[in-house]
Amino acid sequence: MKQCDDEQEKKALDQRRENIIGLGDRSFRKNYYPQLRRNMDRLERFKTLLDHTPDMVMLISLPDGIVSDVNQAVCRLFGVAETALVNKPLRDFPWSGVTDFIDDILRDDGQEWHGSAVIEQKTAADEFVWLELSYQKATLDNHQFCVIVGRDVTERVAQNATLNTLLSEKNALLDNALVGMAWVKDRLIIACNQRFEQMLGYQTGAVIGQSTRILYDSDETYHDFGSEAYRVLCNEDSYTGTIQLMRANGETVWCELTGNAIDKSNPHSGSIWIFNDINHLKLSEEKAVYMSQHDALTGLPNHRLLSDRLEQAMLAATKQRSSIAILSVDLDNFKIVNDLLGHTHANELLVQVSKRLQQSVKEIGTLCRQGGDEFVILFPNLSDSDKSVARIGTVFNAMETPFNIEGQSINLTVSIGVALFPEDGTDFETLLSKADSAMYQAKEDGRNTYRFYRQQLNDSIEEELTIAFGLRKALDEHQFELYYQPKVEIRTGEIKGAEALIRWKHPTLGMISPAKFIPVAEETGLIIPISDWVLHTASQAVGRWRDLGMDNALVAVNLSAVHFARGNVSESIHNAILNTGIVPQMLELELTESILIKDPEYVLDVVKQLKEFGCRLSIDDFGTGYSSLAYLKRFPVDILKIDREFVKDIATNQEDEIIVKTIIQMAKGFGITTVAEGIEDQATLDKLQRFGCDRSQGYFTGRPMPEKDFIEFMLKNRAEQPKKTQVNPSSDYSI
Repeated sequence: MKQCDDEQEKKALDQRRENIIGLGDRSFRKNYYPQLRRNMDRLERFKTLLDHTPDMVMLISLPDGIVSDVNQAVCRLFGVAETALVNKPLRDFPWSGVTDFIDDILRDDGQEWHGSAVIEQKTAADEFVWLELSYQKATLDNHQFCVIVGRDVTERVAQNATLNTLLSEKNALLDNALVGMAWVKDRLIIACNQRFEQMLGYQTGAVIGQSTRILYDSDETYHDFGSEAYRVLCNEDSYTGTIQLMRANGETVWCELTGNAIDKSNPHSGSIWIFNDINHLKLSEEKAVYMSQHDALTGLPNHRLLSDRLEQAMLAATKQRSSIAILSVDLDNFKIVNDLLGHTHANELLVQVSKRLQQSVKEIGTLCRQGGDEFVILFPNLSDSDKSVARIGTVFNAMETPFNIEGQSINLTVSIGVALFPEDGTDFETLLSKADSAMYQAKEDGRNTYRFYRQQLNDSIEEELTIAFGLRKALDEHQFELYYQPKVEIRTGEIKGAEALIRWKHPTLGMISPAKFIPVAEETGLIIPISDWVLHTASQAVGRWRDLGMDNALVAVNLSAVHFARGNVSESIHNAILNTGIVPQMLELELTESILIKDPEYVLDVVKQLKEFGCRLSIDDFGTGYSSLAYLKRFPVDILKIDREFVKDIATNQEDEIIVKTIIQMAKGFGITTVAEGIEDQATLDKLQRFGCDRSQGYFTGRPMPEKDFIEFMLKNRAEQPKKTQVNPSSDYSI
């Protein structure tokens, strides 16, 4: 058995020998040799390649950190032979300080990893170089290795350092520049310097990526400026413009912008802009312009600015065929006052005078100081020369109250001369000369008065000026009085309240018609305190009527369009009602078309508030306005007053009859009470009754009368009425 086994073994050995060739002391299988040879040649070539590459290559065994192989670049770095590095621990290499780097390589976490680092390494020649080391984990024959590739990046690091230095210097240069700079693309801010951010009040980096729209006060300005700027950049090398930009906090700053397109054919694709803050310069220019056009003491416009404004006013007046008034105003006896007060206090007094006069002129004219105690007032856009009368009156009214200087009460008066465009001249110097001439005439005629350059005007408007001067005094001295015209129920003859009508009993002119002084009051603004007085006085009166037993006591008061526009009419009405203790239903507010068309939305809001408060609302003179029907739809009115022009001839005029009948029927459809004005005979009253009109107001059913007479009229009317159950007048106010 043993012999058999030996034979088989021998036979196998012979077979193996046939396949082996001898090479000295080493033998290989015939079929392995060519492949091995090729692999060895390839390995030698690869080794030669690695040795000749400038990059350093190391193969590190893991996890022991023993160097398995290195190329010649590694040997040159450390200045030793390959044998001094291979099979040595990586940590024993003469590194200049890469402990963290080696720890990262030799970590044993079972994960695939790779990484890189840039280190500073000392060479064998005692020079320091920068190395960029890349490393990656690799597996070979189930053994873990780390491949490290190193590259000398000393030149690159030096270049980066130089570049960083240049960038730092550039940024320092840009950030310390005296102008703001921004790179804009498609109107987005791509980059900017620090000065740009400081100039416009933004935090560092806050504007990057933002639209340049944030720099402008409106979309319109943004689009207009951009369109013009980029249009110019398409045709020229640069664009320069001056504009007010918005700061981050909403304030404005004047800037001069200069832009250059990177590509002229497409400036939107990129442009560089320089922002120069010229706010201080602009403000200085504006101040210089202001000082050149204004009086240093009072701040009023001077002769130069007044001349410019007159030129503009004359152009407008010529187109509109309107008038202009030039008033030369001189303080009376100011030299005496100046000597008494001294220069400083006299100047203080002039400042007070200028403020007073400015208040009287307001926005409707221009007040100018000529020098010393001389002033000039320009009133443009007068529909006719008579309109200047009310303006003159406001000036005299402004001077009525004594001035106070250092505890001294000083009364001042003025003399005024008036010249009119175009009647008295068509240029500034001529008009001013004639106004001065008229002013000197006023002084010769006793001071504290006015004179027109043309004497016939002085004669024709004496009464009007007396009215203008006297309005304030009339209010203060209780010269006004209310008359009351009854409103009578046509069907029963019962009084249903009254309309309050103002009268002025002048101490020298006697009774002055409202038609004369109301327009002047509206021109001067005195209509507001006058209206307040009317509301309060009428509310007191209707309260007395209620206390005397008048059923559903009611008083109607006309409201002024000026009161709506320039005063708080709602507050005035509330105060009158609350201060007199009446209920809102006792007050009827009459609105004219001039009120309704002035500012319909504002008036509608006020009317709704008053309606909700409880006041009654009526439209006066209904039928005369082109939009009267529209009011019924929009405004919550209770009463329509049919204008007397339609009422007075209905007994004889068929057209008027049709109009009145139609208004009454239409009002009934809306559930609105109708009142016919101007009834002067029985025939008219009879027709109105047949048409179904609710109430009458006119001389035939009751003239306007003082309150004392109205109360007697009311009591007599009540006594003539059939007995009926008394109703609490404050609890039932049905129309």
